[in-house]
Amino acid sequence: MTLSSLNCWQPRSLYQEATTLPAEMYTSDEIYQLEKELIFGKTWCYVGHKNQLQGNGSYFTVELAEQPLVIVQTQTGDLRGYFNICPHRAGPVAVGSGTSHHLTCLYHAWSFDLSGKLRGLPDMELAENFDRDRHGLQPIQVDTWGPFIFVNLDRNAAPLSVQLGELPALFQHYRFSEWARVHSVDYSTETNWKLYVENNVESYHEFSVHASIAKYYKATRAEARHYYYLQYAPFPPDDDAYTMPADRCFAGLGEVERNGKWTVSFFPNFAWIIRPWIAIIYLIDPQGRSRTRIRWDWLVPDTESAKAPENLEPLIQFFDTIQQEDLRLLPEIQKRIHSLGYRPGRLSPTREMGTHLFQELTMQHLASGFQPKLD
Repeated sequence: MTLSSLNCWQPRSLYQEATTLPAEMYTSDEIYQLEKELIFGKTWCYVGHKNQLQGNGSYFTVELAEQPLVIVQTQTGDLRGYFNICPHRAGPVAVGSGTSHHLTCLYHAWSFDLSGKLRGLPDMELAENFDRDRHGLQPIQVDTWGPFIFVNLDRNAAPLSVQLGELPALFQHYRFSEWARVHSVDYSTETNWKLYVENNVESYHEFSVHASIAKYYKATRAEARHYYYLQYAPFPPDDDAYTMPADRCFAGLGEVERNGKWTVSFFPNFAWIIRPWIAIIYLIDPQGRSRTRIRWDWLVPDTESAKAPENLEPLIQFFDTIQQEDLRLLPEIQKRIHSLGYRPGRLSPTREMGTHLFQELTMQHLASGFQPKLD
């Protein structure tokens, strides 16, 4: 595939012709730049949990596909987001997280209130024709689903609810806002971000890569539609789930939620693993053509038993082992995609429908906005 062929891309049938993407989709700097602009610049992307804010007058910073952002909670409780770029000479206006009534650039100390307006600027008294109102922070869209914060860098984009579709209704029984965020960890892999997502939206590899969850493989069922992949597996009769103490499980779940586990992915960079006693929330962040950061936030029921170290530590170790199994394998796949011997392979209609949907959405966004260069 050449970049110009993005213009003539057509959807492919999962059952008749779907294959993995050409090598260029994972190795091209030009493709990666287009993804930053047309996917991460125009869709709703996950950036963090409300727990990262400490009430009115607080903020946290985050990078999304190499775009520096700051999320703030104003004095009236509204959530707002800005590019973390001072309009003077591009210094950062915030680092890390904290509380403050204003954001001050670390370079020349220009300061802004939490509504983004320029309030303080030293030694600019003699600057003629200077309009303060035109030198505020550049805003982005911010919206939430429960405790999950999303941004869209396109100020004209449709609301988050359009992209979410029926996801909130499907998972309303979990009441994510009532879970406690107890642990966070960043992983890094020398892998194109799409390879990580593709691995996360199929069960095909689970029986061969992850011995600890292979027992769920045959009973796993999945579907992919709209902007999301839904994978569910019931607990087998001998599963440890049935001996989990009640005060470590979330109350109020229905029969399906109590007796099985979900893996869900929401295009382009949000996913979660959820069982009645644990939810792991993914933030998938491209940091280059062949480098990806994955943040895992751990949520558990807000009970002393669920938050106790003797409960958390074995869970963290169990899921970290699964993550490391993937992270050992994915760079090997990235390396082989660079090989002259790589050819796209057919996808499994029964096990890789999530990979197919993700690739179709990726190509739709790239092809719809790509403008070829004229010779």
